[in-house]
Amino acid sequence: MDNAKDTMRFYVLNELNYSELRSVILNLYLHAFSTGEHAQHIDLREAEIWVDSLVQRGTGIYVLVGDRLAGVVLGLPLMHDKDFPVDRLPEIKVEETFYIAELMVHADLRGQGIAKSLIRELLSLIAKTYTNIVIRVWEENKPALSLYTKMGFHPVATITQTKKYLSGESFEMSKIYLHINSF
Repeated sequence: MDNAKDTMRFYVLNELNYSELRSVILNLYLHAFSTGEHAQHIDLREAEIWVDSLVQRGTGIYVLVGDRLAGVVLGLPLMHDKDFPVDRLPEIKVEETFYIAELMVHADLRGQGIAKSLIRELLSLIAKTYTNIVIRVWEENKPALSLYTKMGFHPVATITQTKKYLSGESFEMSKIYLHINSF
């Protein structure tokens, strides 16, 4: 793709198109987190349950570049994120805050503005309902941190999660919550 921005088409995920795209979205999810330098073991059944629940309880946007699924953003009300440190951040009202739970862009298409465009489309979709957005990102994901910071998000908390390498060995992953309000 020479210029993905010229050919991006965005769609809101709904029950009908999700059922048609489910396997492609799950493959994108698994590829995003189980390949590369810091690949994690992700159980297919757990991935199915997680992504299905995001679509059922929240909302999402997907983007096609040509006929190819290029990326997906999925989120739901922050009150559904059991890891968010509510007690440490009482100024962030969970009932007014949307949580971007997953943002995936196909590896071949990264760096072309797709993630930024997906976030903007999502913000437009939820703007009448939510005044705040939270996103969580691995502290080593420098491109994502840079993007979110340029978009106006700022760090508010850090948590540690136990993950597994493909070998099955456990490791600790530090994740940063970033927040933006009055978008």
